Amino acid sequence: MAVQRDRASLLELLQENVGFLRSSAASFDAGFESEAKRLAVTVRVLVHDTAQSHSLLHQLGVKSQLGFVDTAERINPRNLLPSAPGLVLMQMTFGVGATYIAPLDNIPLSPGRIHPPATFDVWWTEDIARDSNGVLWSRKKFVLTMANKEGGAHVDPQLNSAYESLARHNGFGFTSTATGVDLPFEGNAAAISVRQISHELLKTFEAHATLLL
Repeated sequence: MAVQRDRASLLELLQENVGFLRSSAASFDAGFESEAKRLAVTVRVLVHDTAQSHSLLHQLGVKSQLGFVDTAERINPRNLLPSAPGLVLMQMTFGVGATYIAPLDNIPLSPGRIHPPATFDVWWTEDIARDSNGVLWSRKKFVLTMANKEGGAHVDPQLNSAYESLARHNGFGFTSTATGVDLPFEGNAAAISVRQISHELLKTFEAHATLLL
């Protein structure tokens, strides 16, 4: 016989999953890029609702009360460049190379990156990145692609060409002459985006600690 979970047990699971986020984030930051898949699964457990599954935040009844931290640079429709990197930053070290990184708290002080807290639906579903092939990416798309198709919780039998482009072929298309030669930026931009999404979620929880007691 199924028994309804009480708030205390849901809060215990919330803290457990926050611990998973922190642990996988630390592992990612230490160089294990594949930890982004575990981050994606944990984010999905925390926030994503379907007809068959219910997120922890929904079961706690707080998802609509939270203001979600938003660090994404918006897609500028007037920008003629083919790509808008959204959540990642581009880091260049002269003589060494160039890579995409998750900015975490090191957000540039520019209007494109500074936003008020967002409602969940806007935070989750708004398109915030456009790759060099014109494919649009939301936080939901980044997270569910890694969790449901790329080995987080399931491996899709067919390759996702848009994800493969971001993960292995510099799908944002930016290049740098940091080494003296024009070379593509390195790093799995999809995984790095998921790392930044997890950071935003952790910062959101910190900002609303009293709601999560």
